Amino acid sequence: SSSWTFMCTSLWKRCVTPSVLLQDLPANSPVFVHQIDLLQKETPGSFYLDELIIADRAVIVSQRDPKPLWPGGRMIEAVSVLGSPPTYNVSWGLSGCGASLPLLSPSTSCSSPSVPGTGCQLVSLTIQRLQKSSPPLGGTFHIHLADTVISGVSVHISAQQLRRLLQDNVDNFTAPFFNTSDFTVTRDSSLCYESVWTLTWKKTAGDLPNVISVSAENLIGLKATVSARVVYDGGVFIGPIFGDMLATLHNQTQVVVMVNDVLANCSGSCSFQYSQELTPIVRDVEYSSGEGSQATVVIRGAGFGEEKPALEVEVNSRSCHITALNQTRVVCQVPRLPVGIHPVTLLVTPHGSALNATTGQGIFLTVQSTLAAVEPPSTSEIGGLRVTLRGTNLEGVNEVLFGSQPCPVLEEGRNSTRIQCKVPSRGTEDTSVHVTLISGYHSTTVTNLFQYDPSLNPEVVSLSRNRSGIAGGEELHIGISQFSSYQGSDVKVQIGDLWPQIRAQTNHGVNVMLPALPAGWYNISVLINGIAVASNRVEPLIQYLSEVFGVEPCCGSVLGGTQLAISGVGFSQNPALVSVSMDNQTCTVTHLEEETIWCLTPPAANLSNEDSHDISVRVNVAILSGTLQHDLSTNRTTTFNYQRALTPLLTAVETEITDGSVFLRIQGINITGSVAKLDHSECQLEFQRGNQSAVSYQCSLPLNSLEPGTFPIQVIQRQLGYAQVTARQQALTITPQITSIFPSQGSICGGMLLTISGIALKSRRNLVQASLGSNYSCEIQKTDNDSITCVVLPGAHPLHYQWLAEASRALSVTVVVNGVPSVCLGDCTLHLHEHWTPLVHLVTWKTNGTSTYLTIKGQRLAWQGDSPVVHVDNSTACKVTFWNETIIECQTACLAPGEHSISISSRKSGRACFRGTSSLLTILPWVYQFYPRNFSTHGGGLLSLAGLALKGKRMTLVLIDHHPCLILNITCVFIQCTVPPGKGTRALTLKVDGHSYYLGTISYSEEFTPAFLSLVPTGLLLTLTVSQVTEMDNIHVFVGDFPCSNITVTRSMLQCSAPLLPVGEYPVLGLDIPRGWASSNLTFTSNLTVTAARHNWGGLNGGPVYLHGTGFSPGKTLVTVCGTSCELLGKVMVTELSCLAPRLRGQL
Repeated sequence: SSSWTFMCTSLWKRCVTPSVLLQDLPANSPVFVHQIDLLQKETPGSFYLDELIIADRAVIVSQRDPKPLWPGGRMIEAVSVLGSPPTYNVSWGLSGCGASLPLLSPSTSCSSPSVPGTGCQLVSLTIQRLQKSSPPLGGTFHIHLADTVISGVSVHISAQQLRRLLQDNVDNFTAPFFNTSDFTVTRDSSLCYESVWTLTWKKTAGDLPNVISVSAENLIGLKATVSARVVYDGGVFIGPIFGDMLATLHNQTQVVVMVNDVLANCSGSCSFQYSQELTPIVRDVEYSSGEGSQATVVIRGAGFGEEKPALEVEVNSRSCHITALNQTRVVCQVPRLPVGIHPVTLLVTPHGSALNATTGQGIFLTVQSTLAAVEPPSTSEIGGLRVTLRGTNLEGVNEVLFGSQPCPVLEEGRNSTRIQCKVPSRGTEDTSVHVTLISGYHSTTVTNLFQYDPSLNPEVVSLSRNRSGIAGGEELHIGISQFSSYQGSDVKVQIGDLWPQIRAQTNHGVNVMLPALPAGWYNISVLINGIAVASNRVEPLIQYLSEVFGVEPCCGSVLGGTQLAISGVGFSQNPALVSVSMDNQTCTVTHLEEETIWCLTPPAANLSNEDSHDISVRVNVAILSGTLQHDLSTNRTTTFNYQRALTPLLTAVETEITDGSVFLRIQGINITGSVAKLDHSECQLEFQRGNQSAVSYQCSLPLNSLEPGTFPIQVIQRQLGYAQVTARQQALTITPQITSIFPSQGSICGGMLLTISGIALKSRRNLVQASLGSNYSCEIQKTDNDSITCVVLPGAHPLHYQWLAEASRALSVTVVVNGVPSVCLGDCTLHLHEHWTPLVHLVTWKTNGTSTYLTIKGQRLAWQGDSPVVHVDNSTACKVTFWNETIIECQTACLAPGEHSISISSRKSGRACFRGTSSLLTILPWVYQFYPRNFSTHGGGLLSLAGLALKGKRMTLVLIDHHPCLILNITCVFIQCTVPPGKGTRALTLKVDGHSYYLGTISYSEEFTPAFLSLVPTGLLLTLTVSQVTEMDNIHVFVGDFPCSNITVTRSMLQCSAPLLPVGEYPVLGLDIPRGWASSNLTFTSNLTVTAARHNWGGLNGGPVYLHGTGFSPGKTLVTVCGTSCELLGKVMVTELSCLAPRLRGQL
């Protein structure tokens, strides 16, 4: 900016030499600079000092951003003209060597030949080249290292090679100077006419001896010479003068002002004096609070003043509103404070902040919780009851202890003066316990406010039962007084040595599940929160007893089925724990109660038809108690007699199936009040009149309650048992019956949904089969009592569709349910005829990249009101978009290359047959275009293929010769891939699901290879000379792995903005999207520079420093201050970082 200027002043010439006071100063005498004043005489108005540099030599100012050369141009560094008319000697100094400028061409200022009177005269010019451009520097030179001479040192040697060369040729004298870690070599210039190396010792202090010199050996160039000079002597730090270095000694504290980090000059007195007499003093701070949101703070001391606006009070960084004030006392209000220690500040204008009168330092206010009462003051030893604690400053209390045990604090309803908690059980505490309030790290303990009273403990007052069976399992309710106050407490019940499960807690006690125990008496104990509960007016005992008293009836049928009622006590109601046996046979338990067991007797064992004697058996009851089975004792006879006289007898049985019911007519003896059973169904027999010698009964069962099968006819009399059947008919067979089928006609190729209607068609075991015969089958879809639904399928045949389409078929429909074949009660014939068969003549396809469209042509493809269904590969549905009798159009997902089976069907007419065409649709990939065909030899070009059916089911590859082209995007009609590197003409092949298809050739050539020829960086702006670049939108430039932005291309020049990168060298790469990678050997160097530093001054204690620049590397950047590491703060960015300068061990 023009408003900023750069000025250099020689202190020797402008200040020291003209000074009258220093006229007698001896030559080369040092001068101490005490103060530098910047005057405003030459610059009117305000001005800002950006930087002051004091150095021991002139500062050179150079152009910051020199403009780059035009392609093929020359940089002229200097022009000189010597001589006088008419002869001049003109010299050009060029940047670079070996390239000469062309001779000047003479011209005249006249546009036409001289004409008298025009004032134009002809001038004769002669131009002669006096000297050609100097050749580039080359050759070798000598290095003299003390007494060692190093020969053959190339003028092009690198800094690293020169450092190694010097270290390899040291002796005992020079080794300490060159074999140190702070010795570095940098190459500051490597131009064609000049090479400069700088040797630096960064940490070595003092002057080093002149141990190194150089001489020419075999130098090439115009007047080439070699020399060595000392840049700096000694380890002197050159840099800005810090403010602390310019400070002067004062006995009193100085007030310092800085502008833009530059210290201001104090022209008058800038001293400040602290006074004890003017310092306010605080002796005492009191805190009180009520139930409101505000608390009162009273501060006592001296020097507070009497003007409220002149006093500011803060408590815990909150403003305290002053309500009363005099010289020795302040009263203010502040929002309620939590328990703890809080800082207090008082600022009295104009004297300053107050001090603690006792410590002379900070002022602090201690807020503590206080406890005044516990309500109620006593509870039972069990605890678990709510108590209310009243006091002050209770809002911060987060824990309460009764003795050493915690009292859980309840959050609801708490405030600063009241909290509630649940009292713990007494445990091992004394009856009188101290109460402790804990707020964070602060606690308050109060005694004599609470005690445990055993007389308030609850008691066991009732038991819902005092007897149980040995199997247990019954529920016992234990009544406990005042238990509503203890619900949710830790309650345990002990019966004998066992601890049964608590089923529930109620307002009046607990319910427990009684455990299994041997017979006997057992104590019942109740513990609440670990405290045993005593009993009142009830004996806490329970008797375990299980006993059989008797069996009814005494006798029954020899075939079993008699309903036995076993009476007793202590029976379990769990069927898994109770069993009844009769001579090693099981009496099936049907119902259980605590005092009664009901079971059905088994048939008599070892029974023969000739045996007419009664059979007496013992009835045994066993109960599983725990893991042991106990046979119950009895004091009475528990036998049962099987008697033929009491066995019911069936002499005649008639069955009839009509109107969906099964009718049974039975004659017999002792069958009054009986039930007839078929399979799992039963009906109550009702009396019917008959002859005098036989009694007749009948009942009916719904047919849909029975499945097809053969079932024995059973009759059971509830008191006596099963009847003996001597009738001729002893079983009934239920047969499936077909009454109709729908549809009765359809396609020869099947596919119809056939509904078979009838009776007794259901099977719980799903044992249902439908048969059509003549190489057809029917696949079951659904069954119920009166219908079966199945799909008609033709059998497998090599010429299936053509063979079927030639003749009609009449198929007999039968079913087999549970192994029982059906009978037909109506029309059970399915007619298949060509007139009802849809025919397909042609299937074509097309695709749009996402979907495949099928067009199916034929005859009778659909009937009115019956929409067709098209499937591909027997699973994927093809969505029908248009249909009529001769054409169907449908849409499905994009089909992969290969063979696909097509099927067309409708519910009414069935599946279509294919005539003159195949049901297999063959789809082949087809590429009708690929582009471009010329690529860069480095690969990376984008190859596009357009066609049909390009995406395979399993695999799709694009091969260039045998090398894969990396696929970036693929659909059914389009593929894009990145070509590999190559040269010459290469074959292009598409490979889909293992099948290869040759497509043609592509070419790699230098003609289509973009090239990056040269790079001129200007900061982050990169200017590249390029060739073979198509257009700006297609080119991408990368610096390392990072993109270069804002790309512009003008003819052979490309410009872009490089990203901010950590220091280092990065390859510059180019990618032309259609052609591929460019040829490039260019590199971009990101330099490490520091452009600005903030907070870069301070005392010996160090502090944070903020640096701005370029090339900072996150995780790999080291900052040192005076040779000591500066600890990095936060995240390091490429252009900025901050670090903590360490404490300086030493003096300024």
